[in-house]
Amino acid sequence: MRYTFGQAEAFYWVARLGGFRAAAAHLNLSQPTVSLRVKELERILGGELFDRSLYRPVPTSLGASIYGDVERMLAHAELVQRRSREDLPGRGLLRIGAADSFAARILPDLLAAIAARHPSLQVDVTVDFSTRLEQLLLDRAIDIAFLSQPRAHEKIVITPLWQIDLVWVVGRHLAFDGDVATPEKLVGLPIFTNSPPSGLFTTIQMWFGTRGLKPLRLNTCNPLTVIARLANAGTGAALLPREILSFSGAGLDLRVLEADPPVGGHHLCAMWWDAESAGEYAYLADMARHIALAQADHSAKSKSG
Repeated sequence: MRYTFGQAEAFYWVARLGGFRAAAAHLNLSQPTVSLRVKELERILGGELFDRSLYRPVPTSLGASIYGDVERMLAHAELVQRRSREDLPGRGLLRIGAADSFAARILPDLLAAIAARHPSLQVDVTVDFSTRLEQLLLDRAIDIAFLSQPRAHEKIVITPLWQIDLVWVVGRHLAFDGDVATPEKLVGLPIFTNSPPSGLFTTIQMWFGTRGLKPLRLNTCNPLTVIARLANAGTGAALLPREILSFSGAGLDLRVLEADPPVGGHHLCAMWWDAESAGEYAYLADMARHIALAQADHSAKSKSG
């Protein structure tokens, strides 16, 4: 198991600032989060990095031996980010591929941020489901893809951004008994989804397969916003990212069902070729992550207010 950038960063700032509280304040994280990251790094490396018996944590021999390497790694990461911020405006055309849920939720703010920082940059956007975006990237028809459940490929960078919560929905007018979706109750209904080999299509087949069943009627189309409206018409069910429901247009009246067995979520990732321009795409992925965090924070404050 490999350590993460966040674990290395937590170790470095605890060592440099002399305490977990100071490191947490510098990284804008909670102290338990910093402590957990350091403990995970210690578990991966197989030894303690700090002597915690003293008033302030002091690096052990293992901690001292890796400090310089970690410092150089963080400095290189900062250099990559700085170069990417400088290099991005020089591109004539940036080709972005986006899955439906990403396009509905993140893409408008991402394009606005790109336009504000790099007004001369031309952007071409392709919205499709993830398996097609993956192939477009492999064919070099797009530069970066924001997609779910990508497969690993040689010389391709995949950066997880956040998890997508998947929910079963039916229209309010569908004669459906109860609030729990099970394979037995849905097997005879029309199921609206993307065509194979999309991630949603595969997830649906696997979910029914846990009970030894196979859906009798899988109706496929694209995009997800249309699938949501088809389910809303009350003739069948759909498995959708929860976040897509608020972006599918006015007039939706869907029932969100509890799933038994639970449906595993998908991971939204950024994907690009590992080449000279890789720093630019890491920069864009980081922008998307910050936009998602800002939106989540705004949503939480709105609900609490």
